[in-house]
Amino acid sequence: MGQYRQLLVLLTEVDPHSAALRRGLALAHVSGASVHVLGLFEPSEEHLLREERLNEADIKRQYEHYRRRLAELVERHRSSHLTLTVDSLNADDIRSQAIDYISELQPEMVIKDSETASALVRLFGTPLDCALMRGFKGITQFVPAAASSLPQRILVAVDTAFSETPAVQQRFNRGLVAAARALALQCDAQLHLLSAYNLAGVFASDMSVTQAWIDEMREALQEPFDALADAEGVALDRRHFMEGGPVQVIREQVAALDIDAVVMGVVQPKGLDKLLGDTTERIVSRPPCSVLAVHPEVAETWEPSPFN
Repeated sequence: MGQYRQLLVLLTEVDPHSAALRRGLALAHVSGASVHVLGLFEPSEEHLLREERLNEADIKRQYEHYRRRLAELVERHRSSHLTLTVDSLNADDIRSQAIDYISELQPEMVIKDSETASALVRLFGTPLDCALMRGFKGITQFVPAAASSLPQRILVAVDTAFSETPAVQQRFNRGLVAAARALALQCDAQLHLLSAYNLAGVFASDMSVTQAWIDEMREALQEPFDALADAEGVALDRRHFMEGGPVQVIREQVAALDIDAVVMGVVQPKGLDKLLGDTTERIVSRPPCSVLAVHPEVAETWEPSPFN
């Protein structure tokens, strides 16, 4: 028995080279999990520009063609050692129905190919990947095209800055580490822990006082990070407490450490952040590697299957 029982691979295209399908099948082989493939069908723009009566007929034929191609793709990967099922959705509100479908199925993880989205696109709309993170109260893994079958170096990004609800923050961070450890154990991967801090707004007229204050503040911020790393048994050489903005620090450390997957929490944007997008959405929209997005609700309650 491995860390997962059921994985859901979400496909928007019938792509034989899908990195998400490759990742899902690889995880299933090492964990013994079943894989359910869900295809999301949306008619092409050329059909939407025609008259409504023709649209309905054309869309129906297009959907049937899509279903046949999807079934053929899944069949090529079927084996006696793998429980593999397939389904597809054709709906007016594909995002809402997909989230409802996934929430009812309750897989341990949803796996999807990454889709790049600019800040402008996120400003005026909600990309599918961001909609999934917000709507599905579980774990979603986004996999870029060049990703390997299984990650070998996993980075979990936590926030140990001062909080008005430290107990909630601590549970959330430990939930992120638990999700990262489950994936690391299943893939026999290295686990690294990262937290970014930013003291750029610290100023004082006496620079010696400023530096002393910065050093004291940094130590105060690092203390909960070290406590979390100690509690989770993270080796000293795999702890990274770095200065800078979180998006920049994560990208730099992914490159520096040759990370294959980064584990991050999904935080609902508020105020100005709703326009700019939170850290996880900004990383997912232009991913430097695979991203495991963990919703706060599952971070506090999720437990993987026993690992033997």
